[in-house]
Amino acid sequence: MILTLIRYPKFNKLNTPAKMAIHKLLPGEQYLIQTVDKRIALTTHRLIQRSTPWSPQESQAVMLEDISSWDVKHSGNKLYLFLSILSALLVYFNDSFFLLTGFFVALFLMTRSQRVHVRTTQGTTMVLPLDVENSRIRSLIDMVKQAQTTRITNLQYNAMAAA
Repeated sequence: MILTLIRYPKFNKLNTPAKMAIHKLLPGEQYLIQTVDKRIALTTHRLIQRSTPWSPQESQAVMLEDISSWDVKHSGNKLYLFLSILSALLVYFNDSFFLLTGFFVALFLMTRSQRVHVRTTQGTTMVLPLDVENSRIRSLIDMVKQAQTTRITNLQYNAMAAA
């Protein structure tokens, strides 16, 4: 077995890697809005989703001009729904499976949440996990669309000025 030295990240006072505290912005880029936990940020140039400190992928960013569509989808663990149907069929043999059916239905409803799927022109999809109401998600989408139109008009103005 070959042993190699693994460089561990330096931690700050909050016991998170120091690289999570510093976010590099592009030249001329400014924050427009950011979530409280700083996992999702909207800037004048892009939409940034930061992952957890222990995941191998630091962050995922999409330029605003590359966003093609938005979808708000409900997600839930389908395994719980399948197990509840299966245990409902087993009630025919033994009535005690009725409690198990209710348990799996409750688990399915507890894991159900809304996710915003952002599709880009390259064909990739960014999934934004949000724990907010439907009206707040709509206002976020409207805010990103407004920032997107502003970004596209700035790019067009800069292209015309350069020509």
